[in-house]
Amino acid sequence: MIIFRPHGLGMTLSQSMAHAKEFKNEERMKEYIVQLWHDNLAIPGTLFTVDDIVIDKSNLVNDSKIGWEDIMLVCVKRIGEEDYIKKYGVPQCIGLCTTKYPK
Repeated sequence: MIIFRPHGLGMTLSQSMAHAKEFKNEERMKEYIVQLWHDNLAIPGTLFTVDDIVIDKSNLVNDSKIGWEDIMLVCVKRIGEEDYIKKYGVPQCIGLCTTKYPK
């Protein structure tokens, strides 16, 4: 099991946690993220695909406030025509996920 919460867009921690969603596996989480972005933004075309989503497992973080123990960054390589790898050399964070959390 894995849980995801969006990051940014001026959301507070409590707002972000209100949007947290649990998934059976990472692939289903990625499919949900693609659908979430495409459903909520009125931008024509493909913003990004499952293959554009990267999970940064290199710098795990614990957050005692919410009980998440192995927080990983959920990033995208691009949004629409904006290629973050080309522009910044790294994907950009759009959320956080973990596999160790209170159930």
